[in-house]
Amino acid sequence: MLKNKITTIGGATRDIMFYTDDMVIVDNKKDLLRKKLIGFEYGAKVYSKNVSFTFGGGGMNTAVNLAGLGIKTQTILSIGDDMVAGDILRELSVKNVVSKLVQKNKDTISGTSFVINVGKYNEHVIFAYRGANNKIDLTKRVVNRINTPWVYLTSLPKGSKASLRYFFEHCEKNKTKIAWNPGTNQLKMGLKGLKKYMQCTEVFDVNRDEALELVLSVKGKDTKDNIKSLLKFLHQYGQKITVITDGHKGAHVYDGKNYYFRPAFKRKSINTTGAGDAFGSSFVAGLIKYKGDIEKSLKLAIAVSNAVISKVGAQEGLLPAKHLKKYNL
Repeated sequence: MLKNKITTIGGATRDIMFYTDDMVIVDNKKDLLRKKLIGFEYGAKVYSKNVSFTFGGGGMNTAVNLAGLGIKTQTILSIGDDMVAGDILRELSVKNVVSKLVQKNKDTISGTSFVINVGKYNEHVIFAYRGANNKIDLTKRVVNRINTPWVYLTSLPKGSKASLRYFFEHCEKNKTKIAWNPGTNQLKMGLKGLKKYMQCTEVFDVNRDEALELVLSVKGKDTKDNIKSLLKFLHQYGQKITVITDGHKGAHVYDGKNYYFRPAFKRKSINTTGAGDAFGSSFVAGLIKYKGDIEKSLKLAIAVSNAVISKVGAQEGLLPAKHLKKYNL
């Protein structure tokens, strides 16, 4: 029996996808971290063109994608004691994700997100209830069970600093490669707080706004909103590969010697939920499948993330390994 190649860690949610045109998009260019805002009429009833119920969460999204791309995958998630938890476990089984490390919490509700999709590119705002995701256990007892050559780490709850420290120590000791897409609570630590962990990271993956937030935490008003500058500045914190995604424009990668860029496909997006998870996990799948070939891994990541935005939900549009031939992969 093939051994697991990667462990994903993060959230799992039931997502309610809500589409509407009853809003205005407000320019807010003075704030680098909040350039656009979405406004709704106060006291109004807002109608949706369509509503779908799907699955999400960084830990689950990346696990389902990696498994679909042919990478033997296990996941560490925290779920509640409700119907949603059962649905999540059944979905993991159907998608061939090993769930023996999934944590069940009694008298707790599983994570749920209400996702509003608006605008030309159906960009989204997520109203998230973390629920059981806030109870994910990454104590020594759990972390010591990670025995895969790769780990894909996504968002962790507030108060996870101690767990984060032991997790990185464990991976460094066991020469486990870490791909890291830090969540909101980790980004709030700033570059100074993340530095010691970034030095132990193989792939550090953020979007443009997140990159700006991190660089601003050190450089302040001297920060320039330029991708190459952001890449180079972030890369000096020690990770081997730095990735910055830039929405519908494409993605940039820097390995300390070479810059790589690949544009997104020119297609209308139905929704962008999960595109970042699809991109990051596909990029790592490429590094595993193509023996470290960054250019080919980037090509795979763009193909999968663009397929995801053509379907409703974070997982519905994922490309299975058998469909990669048409992309010459």
